[in-house]
Amino acid sequence: MSQDHDEECSTQTQVGKPRCTNSPKFNPDEDGKRRATIMTRVHQVRTRGQRIEVSFDAKGQPLGKPGDELQSWIGVLAREHIPIWISDFRSADLAPQKELVWMEVVTSFTVDESHKRQVLKSCGESAKGFRYDLYQAFVRDHIDEENVWQRPPKVVHNYPTITQEDWEKFIQYRRSPEFKRLSEQG
Repeated sequence: MSQDHDEECSTQTQVGKPRCTNSPKFNPDEDGKRRATIMTRVHQVRTRGQRIEVSFDAKGQPLGKPGDELQSWIGVLAREHIPIWISDFRSADLAPQKELVWMEVVTSFTVDESHKRQVLKSCGESAKGFRYDLYQAFVRDHIDEENVWQRPPKVVHNYPTITQEDWEKFIQYRRSPEFKRLSEQG
């Protein structure tokens, strides 16, 4: 492996192949479609009424393969349950969605209440990253076009939980002076 590749790929997948941290978020398959995150093991464990045991380090970070699965599951839950038009995850309006995410996590993983803050923080980061990816992939270069108000077919197909109403609120915020000001600040 080259030195450049070592710098770009920081972790190993379960089959020993490098997982690159700089890989695109919208990872197309042969047909150019984003592959769904299936999380087979999590679903199997939930179906049997069991939970995946997760260990945490002193800083509250989940460890090992179960920790990776927890982080991936949190990302899936963020995409499913956190509205894309929310500009601030700390909003009190999100209390029901945050509680739903927490309940989904503790149904699938052994995570005690002391880690709830870290789990929800991770959920907020995942939701923010997802909004960024949507903006970069579908909106940024088309922000002033009228057809930006219609959900792109890939969004409709890959993210059925994103409604037309949610998409319009997302676009409305992304066109707002507040968003433009924050974007310019970096």
